[in-house]
Amino acid sequence: MPPDSPHDASGGATLPLHALLGRFESIGDNCEFGLVQRYGGIEPLGLMRFSASRIDHLLHALDSDFALYGQGDDLFVYPHVTNYLFCRSRRYDFEYNTGHLAGSDDPAAVLKREARKVGYLKRRLLEDLRLGEKILVRKAGPQEGPAEAAALLRALRRHGPAELLIVRAAEGPASVRRHEGGWLEGTVTRFAPYDLAAAVHLPPWLDLCRRTENLVQGRPDTLPPPPRNLLPSRLRLSSGWPRRHRPEAGADQTVFGPLIDLQPLDRKAVHTLTCWVWIPRSYRGEGIAAAIGDRRIRWREADLGLRERWQKIHVSATLPEEHRKLRIGLASRGRDAGPFRSAGWFLAESPEPAAAERPPRAARLLRRG
Repeated sequence: MPPDSPHDASGGATLPLHALLGRFESIGDNCEFGLVQRYGGIEPLGLMRFSASRIDHLLHALDSDFALYGQGDDLFVYPHVTNYLFCRSRRYDFEYNTGHLAGSDDPAAVLKREARKVGYLKRRLLEDLRLGEKILVRKAGPQEGPAEAAALLRALRRHGPAELLIVRAAEGPASVRRHEGGWLEGTVTRFAPYDLAAAVHLPPWLDLCRRTENLVQGRPDTLPPPPRNLLPSRLRLSSGWPRRHRPEAGADQTVFGPLIDLQPLDRKAVHTLTCWVWIPRSYRGEGIAAAIGDRRIRWREADLGLRERWQKIHVSATLPEEHRKLRIGLASRGRDAGPFRSAGWFLAESPEPAAAERPPRAARLLRRG
């Protein structure tokens, strides 16, 4: 990768974000950090990555080498209120979403697959603990204090030279320090609600991972450079001016935007396209969305109820390995939609949309569609 490649918009000082997040592994108390990794563009295998786990049960599992997890009749699957099949351990009370919709798969077949998966992942976790190369992340539950953190560190270090990061919610920017008990004590601004775990507030988590990696590696805690706009220069130079888009008459969907050369970009990194759209009252389409090919991890489509004003939309996605070029831009859905406008296109190597609070100045001069 060229030295000036914008490969590190949100990660550590020397690691691209996807590599930085791969240095960590979640050990509960729920799936929040696993989703941080997903939103950062990686899907690492992890025994506890998406599991709900009470600290006393986790300590018991570590002290017993997870010996009973997945053995015999330990596991069972059941339909959760979310309409997905969940898998639960009778002995350790761990629970996670299998990703299978209730009623769409045979529960017995799902259970068999989950038992095989648990068997493999627990062997992998024990080997990772023995090597001590990853930072284990524990999102502290409401009743978990220093005594529980100390007990967890002891249980982990029975297996190998573990680094443990205990994360708590606290006001202010993300922070991390070495606790006198030996573990790393970190903070993020807030946790997602337990019943809405997907609503992760991502920036503090990414900042915490960067700060933690710097602390562990003995590097100064410097801020990463701001993201650069990776769109071709002709689009960057004109992006502040409103553009008029007229969807093709009779087409179910029309996509506006250039074919971007992917060769200079990091295919493993999450990229986010942010732009502003102005929807006139006359627009009759079914939706307007930012598009990075047909992929998306997180997104915000246009609110069709907001007319005659600017609104910010975005999409984040990884880039396909098999393509040399990819169309990146806006998609209008629905036949005979009619025209709309856009401005302020910004493509960055980052899982977060551009921070601009207002559209470009030239676009703000627009008073009607």
